[in-house]
Amino acid sequence: MNLLEAMELRHAVRDYTDEPLTADQTAALQEAIASANSRHGLDIQLVHDVPDALGGCPTHYGRFKNVRNLIALIGRDEPGADEADLDERAGYAGELLALTAVSLGLDTSWAVLHETADHEGCWTLGEGERMPAAIALGHGTRPGRPHRSKPADQLGAIENGDYADAPDWFHRGIEAVMLAPSALGKQPVRFTLLADGRTVRAEALEGVQAEICLGIAKLHFELAVDGTDFVWA
Repeated sequence: MNLLEAMELRHAVRDYTDEPLTADQTAALQEAIASANSRHGLDIQLVHDVPDALGGCPTHYGRFKNVRNLIALIGRDEPGADEADLDERAGYAGELLALTAVSLGLDTSWAVLHETADHEGCWTLGEGERMPAAIALGHGTRPGRPHRSKPADQLGAIENGDYADAPDWFHRGIEAVMLAPSALGKQPVRFTLLADGRTVRAEALEGVQAEICLGIAKLHFELAVDGTDFVWA
């Protein structure tokens, strides 16, 4: 299964069985995490095969059950940057890891945890680090269900034009954005193709964890338009 296929199949699952990750799954996830940390300057950590991978932390939304495996999205805010920068990087890298997990035959769900500094030792927060979000993963007790999406023309636009007149590659990108998970399903993002026909402006709108959602959506867009000559504004 490639990542585009994983994108189609990924649906949030919050209730898991006791079945552990295999050695191959664990090794593949650790390799992907090491690559993401190197590329994005993060300190993502894999918690696996423990009784409570949430570390006793309450979740911001959604009820989770029997989470024994977790990808803890941890990083440090860059000097001079606001929190949106780390949140977007965590969203982008985290969704790549979530799709990798799905391609390995696992179920996943995004989670935002409270009180992560007062956890029960499942992950390590270094000085100045924080944990914007996490990804629960494992074998679900039942399949996830597709989520509703905003219409394509509410997620994508053309500068000084109609969305319907956008090139096929931009339509493909927006269709992938429609599949992107977001906090409370609100999809607080907007992608605009600028007048030069190759520059795309991606924006976070007002909403819960909007910058995390933007990072997730940007990854989906990039995967769908891979090979297209476009640049981010």
